[in-house]
Amino acid sequence: MRSKVIVAAIFSMGFAGISNAADINQQGADNLRDILISPLSRDLAKSDFVTVKPAGDQYEITYDLAKFFDKINSSVLSVTGFKPLSLFAKPVEQGRWHLNGDNSLDVAVHSPTSDIAYSIASSSFDGIFDPSIEMMRSMGIKSSGVKFSSVGSGAKSDRKVDATIDSVSFAHTVTDSSEAGKVDLQMQGSLQRLNEQLILPQGRALSLSADSVNTNLTATSLPVQELRALIRFFVQHVKTKQLSESGGEKFEQLVHKALPMFGSLGKTVTLSNAVIATPKGKVGIKRIDYNFKMDGLTKASNVNLELRAEHLTPDADLVPAAYISFLPETLDVQLGVPNINFSGLIDTALDAITTRATPMSAEVVKRTMFPNGYGTLEFPKISASSGVYDVEVSGALKGSTKAHSDYSLQATILARDFDKTVAAIQEAAKADNRLNKVSFGLLAAKGFAKTDPDGRLRWDVTMDEDRTVTVNGQVMKKP
Repeated sequence: MRSKVIVAAIFSMGFAGISNAADINQQGADNLRDILISPLSRDLAKSDFVTVKPAGDQYEITYDLAKFFDKINSSVLSVTGFKPLSLFAKPVEQGRWHLNGDNSLDVAVHSPTSDIAYSIASSSFDGIFDPSIEMMRSMGIKSSGVKFSSVGSGAKSDRKVDATIDSVSFAHTVTDSSEAGKVDLQMQGSLQRLNEQLILPQGRALSLSADSVNTNLTATSLPVQELRALIRFFVQHVKTKQLSESGGEKFEQLVHKALPMFGSLGKTVTLSNAVIATPKGKVGIKRIDYNFKMDGLTKASNVNLELRAEHLTPDADLVPAAYISFLPETLDVQLGVPNINFSGLIDTALDAITTRATPMSAEVVKRTMFPNGYGTLEFPKISASSGVYDVEVSGALKGSTKAHSDYSLQATILARDFDKTVAAIQEAAKADNRLNKVSFGLLAAKGFAKTDPDGRLRWDVTMDEDRTVTVNGQVMKKP
């Protein structure tokens, strides 16, 4: 959310120019305030939303964000409800600062598409800021009583979201990277007892709950100075609707200096005891794991993701009795897209900003991301298993970026206990005779299978751009 990004930037950015001071006095407080507002635009700096005063062996910093947002609110976006937030800063060894604070939050965000309310009953913050890298070396946040709601406006007026979280904890650490001037970031977060209700178009209702949601994020080789310059530029131009020619050129230079933004980025999310419910019934999932990995934004970046679910338990009336045994005990989907030209895509987007050209079309985006004319979707593993089957598929799908695209496929299918699967389908066909066609098709496919040393049946499948299909070396279909 835009307001959260702005607040995070305000809390840390100003400390970049602060040096350690042994004496805590009013002069030091005045100097600290001047440094905190120095990165801001003149209009924002004069809003007097930052005050600093001595408080024993530390400084008390008060951010009256209501005054800040009064300066940047518009008909497009407005944020209201902020109470003054306090943060205490104490100089510690190595020129660093110990920051801590306890606050609550209850704000409203209005935009043309939605009205959002966000509140936190209590939140504590504790961390160490390092001016030499302009970042928090370590940080911990603990919050409780989190509530969020969103009501759509205009064309989205039939949409609504309500969510609550009992407690949230968050921590991160920053260490020096092996590359000079860069750092590595590690973040961990945990949500306890998440409940979310959604009203979708046509009045459709959906709810999601989970006992816990755990998140880990790692980023390597972050160029801290370059990223800080981008954040400062953003804050200084937060009210600007259209960058000037010189402003656009400056933004382009800052982005290029920061590329590839990071060496690698990885994120994992784990939901425990999740429940998805609709008016027709609910489905319980013991565990859901999501993994995302990508390289930096270069001319040949790789993106990979994985989604894994364990132990699905739907309501009895959601699934016919004949199909219960076919519900997967585990489901694992791994996908990847190699050689994406993110660098070229960013260049094209920046050119559009500086020349004030029309937004890029989907065709331009595809051609830029895959300049050789082809994109590849890899699926190193797609697997599902239950008590009556165990199947795994791997391979790659290659497609043209042209409007009428050609594509080719290479895949390997592995199945364990195949006869057991066929027998289960034949048994289920007694209740649903449509499954007879499925069992017949599987028996026919078995005739083309090879047997691996571990006993699994194997089908190596290829399809050329001319639609010729080959299974284990046998041509099955020609154009």
